[in-house]
This record gives sequence, structure tokens and C-alpha cells, in this order.
Amino acid sequence: MFSKYRILIFSEHPDELMKFYQNVLGLELEKKLDIPNDYGYRFAVNGEMKIWIGYHSEIKGKAKEPYRHIFNLYVDSVTGWHNKIKDELGVTIVAEPNEAPFSTPDDTVWVSTFLDPEDNCWQFMGPK
Repeated sequence: MFSKYRILIFSEHPDELMKFYQNVLGLELEKKLDIPNDYGYRFAVNGEMKIWIGYHSEIKGKAKEPYRHIFNLYVDSVTGWHNKIKDELGVTIVAEPNEAPFSTPDDTVWVSTFLDPEDNCWQFMGPK
């Protein structure tokens, strides 16, 4: 039924926010769209999963309710990714790496939660 997956994050300053996704998370910039009054950046995550960082005239400042939407990135090492971003300028660590409450002995899952420089909430999930 659904064939593609996109996360759209709008910003007052997408030129600054996109640097976090490109330089810190290491996402591949696929395309920059630049048309009058509308521009942004599309990043490849995995297959058909993409993240769009775009300008929106109604967005001012940081996210007002950062926990309304929490985006999960499944990674090869939660602790490794946590250590990579924890000291980055503008990143807020919400939860240190810990075992997820739904983890089982047969399927151990770890999670670490952080806010990007505009307070959008993300979680790394996967093995410790």
C-alpha cells in the first residue's frame, strides 16, 4: 500500500540544521531543491527512507514540543553512535544508552535519546 518513507523536518534555518545531518550523522545529501520561497535538502538514510530538511515560513526557533514526534534510527551500535554525537554543539542528550523496556533475552534492544540542534527528538536503537 505505501511504498516510500519520508521524514520532513521544517526549519527557520535549514542551511544550518542540514549540517548536523550531513556532517555529524553522516547522511548522504541527495538533492538540494531551490525554488522561490521553498528550498531544502534531501538526505538518503536507507533504501526508500529519506529525510527532508526544508525551509518553512511559519517555523520560528526550536521545536516547541520535541517529544510529540520521536524518530528512530536503527544502528549497529547504540553506544557507539551515542558517543559520536554526545559532545556535538547543539545536541542535548535526553537518555544515555540503556536497555529498552520491551527488550527480551532473545532480542536485546538498546536505546539512546537525543535532541538535534533544533530540539527534534531522535533515538538510536539496536545492539548495545
